Amino acid sequence: MNPCFYLLIFSLLWVASTEAQEDKTVATTNKKVLQETNIIALEASKDYDRGNFTSAEKKYQQLLSITPHDVETLNHLAAVEIHLNKTEETERLLKESLQQKLENPNAWLLLGLNDLQEQRIDEAFAALVQATLYDPKNAKAYHYLGIVAGRKEWHEISEASLRKAIELDPKYADAHFNLAVYYMRHNPPAIEVARRHYQRALDLGAPHDSAMDTIMKRPIEDTKSDF
Repeated sequence: MNPCFYLLIFSLLWVASTEAQEDKTVATTNKKVLQETNIIALEASKDYDRGNFTSAEKKYQQLLSITPHDVETLNHLAAVEIHLNKTEETERLLKESLQQKLENPNAWLLLGLNDLQEQRIDEAFAALVQATLYDPKNAKAYHYLGIVAGRKEWHEISEASLRKAIELDPKYADAHFNLAVYYMRHNPPAIEVARRHYQRALDLGAPHDSAMDTIMKRPIEDTKSDF
């Protein structure tokens, strides 16, 4: 047999062996990167839950350096930046997140919260509408949509949104509280309905509100001018 034939076979086997080794090295590297990012993400999440926002910020920034443009990491970091009052950075991160994935309800929700924090009510309303469209079962998005609609004095939308939040999550204490406030501000005030939602909010762990406590103790006819 031609020696050149053996040389060709040997070359092919060597190339195949090298490629297999390279694939194995890449797989090992990818596995290590995945393990590293999972650990950092877990630590960052724990920091966030504990209110250690500066520490969480550093960890999410580290994650982005490993996996740039990752939508979930961008959203998590934006949530941290809201707590740190870094509204411009929050907006930048969320716009980048939406560039990666427009159908991104968490990014729209956070953008709405950021706009609300900055008193950009029209922008907040538009973002929160998008959040509810892309995630119709997001109670938090409906809750804040109800708050923003109330700021715009769109009373029917505010009531419907707050009631939708409670429908989706009956144990949503903040939504019960804000619905109680809504009914107290109704003309005329719907005192008994407000009382039920306020008591439900308290039962679910919401703190007492001194103004609401005072009004609830008074006769109905004396509460009409309080809100």
